Amino acid sequence: MVTVETEVERTNDVTTVRVVLTNTHSTPQTVRLQTTLEGPVWPPQRNGVVDPRWDVDDGVWEATIRPGRSRGVGFASPVTDPAPQADSLVEIASSERQRQDEADDSRPTPMVLADLDDWSPTSEVLEREP
Repeated sequence: MVTVETEVERTNDVTTVRVVLTNTHSTPQTVRLQTTLEGPVWPPQRNGVVDPRWDVDDGVWEATIRPGRSRGVGFASPVTDPAPQADSLVEIASSERQRQDEADDSRPTPMVLADLDDWSPTSEVLEREP
């Protein structure tokens, strides 16, 4: 079973949804999560790059979760009156068992690699000692 924990916060006319999925199976699971919000959804992004696990066209997030591990995702919406219970804002569209050799959630994503372009060492690291 894959469990879902959801937290919702409304600030400055924006509804923020945080979701944590936990795989309690003994095998990796590929999970498709979809929102039940009616209205526009702003997918998760970093430095202007949409999370590659988010299908912008379908509004679905998909990832493989190893046994006993959790994955998190968050998104936002201008929807002013979300459902009364946070758990009803998302649902698991599908969850499929993966073979162990097919599931590798430890690989870096394009977002992580893109973040390295902006990194530079501090000036203290570059200074030479006399």
